[in-house]
Amino acid sequence: MSRHTSGRVTRETNPFPALFSPFSVAGLELRNRIVMTAMGTRLSRDGLVGEADVAWLEERARGGVGLIVTGGQLPSASAGFGTVMGVPGNASGLVEAYRDTGITRQRTRVDAVHRHGARIIGQLVHPGREALSRPGTLGEAVAVAPSGVTTAGGSDLPHALSTSEIRQLVGSFGHSAANLQAAGVDGIEVHAAHGYLIAQFLSPLANRRRDEYGAGSIDDRARFLLEVISEIRRRCGAPFVVGVRLSAEEEVPGGITLDETLAITERLTGQVDYLSVTVGVRGNYVKDHTSPPGVAVRHAAAVKAATTLPVIVAGRITTPALAEAILESGAADLVGMGRALIADPRFAVKAASGSASSIRPCIGFVQDCRQFLGGVLCGVNASASRERTWSELDEPRARRTVRVVIVGGGPGGLEAARLAAERGHRVVLYERAGALGGQVLLAARSPHRGEMGELIRYLEHEVRRLGVDVRTGVDATAAHVTAEEPDVVVVATGARPPAAMLPGSGVPVLGTWDVLERDSLGVLRRALVVDDGTGFWPMCSAAERLAELGAAVEIVAPAQGIGMNIPAESAAHLHRRLRSHGVTYTPFTRLRAVTGAIVTVADTITGDERSIETDLVVLQVPSQPVLDAAGYGDPVAVEHIGDCVAPRRLSNAVFEANRVIRGLDDVPGLPRPVPA
Repeated sequence: MSRHTSGRVTRETNPFPALFSPFSVAGLELRNRIVMTAMGTRLSRDGLVGEADVAWLEERARGGVGLIVTGGQLPSASAGFGTVMGVPGNASGLVEAYRDTGITRQRTRVDAVHRHGARIIGQLVHPGREALSRPGTLGEAVAVAPSGVTTAGGSDLPHALSTSEIRQLVGSFGHSAANLQAAGVDGIEVHAAHGYLIAQFLSPLANRRRDEYGAGSIDDRARFLLEVISEIRRRCGAPFVVGVRLSAEEEVPGGITLDETLAITERLTGQVDYLSVTVGVRGNYVKDHTSPPGVAVRHAAAVKAATTLPVIVAGRITTPALAEAILESGAADLVGMGRALIADPRFAVKAASGSASSIRPCIGFVQDCRQFLGGVLCGVNASASRERTWSELDEPRARRTVRVVIVGGGPGGLEAARLAAERGHRVVLYERAGALGGQVLLAARSPHRGEMGELIRYLEHEVRRLGVDVRTGVDATAAHVTAEEPDVVVVATGARPPAAMLPGSGVPVLGTWDVLERDSLGVLRRALVVDDGTGFWPMCSAAERLAELGAAVEIVAPAQGIGMNIPAESAAHLHRRLRSHGVTYTPFTRLRAVTGAIVTVADTITGDERSIETDLVVLQVPSQPVLDAAGYGDPVAVEHIGDCVAPRRLSNAVFEANRVIRGLDDVPGLPRPVPA
């Protein structure tokens, strides 16, 4: 993609002309309407921009986005998370913009983004009371807030800021903005959303003050934000872009509503250069795949109708078709994307070149991108936060071409086939079933999780586009594989639960897979779902399907809660659905016996037993690796990946596929490099 776009793209040259038309924000020229919204990657280890931070943003700039907003940067030492769970220093992993010594490293990142034709805006965020939201927080920094009001689920009261402390923070925002300007950023975004400090001042739920920064009126609650903007303007001068991110609705009782956001918008018009619209607060602003696409579009349209400012909208915008529709409707001027660009840094390049079907989809299961260990990881893109070694845009041809046979067409096998073919290897893939996809197809049959199947659609499209010899409905025997004369065999045969469970027990006993695989389960009045302590999706999805079929469902689990390993952003939606169907939760409980239609369970702490009458028992039990003991002839290397090694998660299979295929150049005994 060229550094600058001249003229308007038409449908004759691109199917998304609005998305790839240029746009100007207060004189800042953008080559297209795609904005990479702020994501706290937590890649910094010392509060300063590091090589991993640079590589993370440079990958997306090279991928063709128009504007990048950095992950939130801290404007003050009071914004730090202190020592978390025994980790010293800045355990948040966020960059500390207030440190003058960080300007040189900041400039390295800015230059890397500019080098590829994208623009970059630095976001400033103070978490306020949210800095104390995790247990085990300990350090010099004390969480601050407009009032001594605890965050939802928190246990410690924050320090209520004095008037003088507020004014010091205003100065800190200005100083940090000046540092970012010195590093060459094209503007500043003030994070006033998601329940962080400035949003805490704006919210009547968090702000109980009675002074000029207080909850008495919207003017009082907006005063801190307006003073921060004024100070940034004073320190940075003009022309310099300043924008604000707002949660149009906080989606919590008593929090900021859309009407209040429109009142705030009125006060910001003429003071800033753009508004970025989102919804929610920490814990619910990242929407999983049970939320509709474009979740904040309605709110952005209302804000845009109330202001002359350019509006960015973000939230579950994962396809260029949806982005185009939003722009054509006039709901927003720019389209913000976060997780879509984690899943595929080349999103913009592929969309602009007419290759939208090759965009790796974000499937919205918030499993890896929200855990922050080792940066922002991704269940479908193993290169995320590994850009320095596994760049998506520098995918090299293999130094030596080999014959690769892959046994198993689940996500791990498909990813291995895709990558091997992309690197120039000759690839044959065997899948015993009649369709590709493995356990992901099962997950996609779960209530409200159909979007999981988009990953298989993408992978199947790619392996066929790249010429992989795909053989479904074929059991890959040793004879089959040997006949291919492979150099490398990748075994990705997955795992399955044991076939027999509680034989002769009387009442029907099924596994969670059975519940999801069967088209019909008959008429059920009562069902007992027994978790083995896994606390993950198969058990919860089975319970949800039974409840939607009209059964009275009880879940028993040995853990202290139900679904304890469901990602936080999905848990609230899941529990709301289950509880609305009347599902009963019984933690601290194990299965003892099944006799006829009576099930005996016992309290894990006291041992007290209880009898339950039911029509069906559903068991979550550990799956077992599927391995073929026959072997695969005598290739140079046989590699096992995914659940056939040990049953785990989708992301493990995708990662291991990348590790194996990317490492083939270094396997001893493979053919010598192909002559140039």
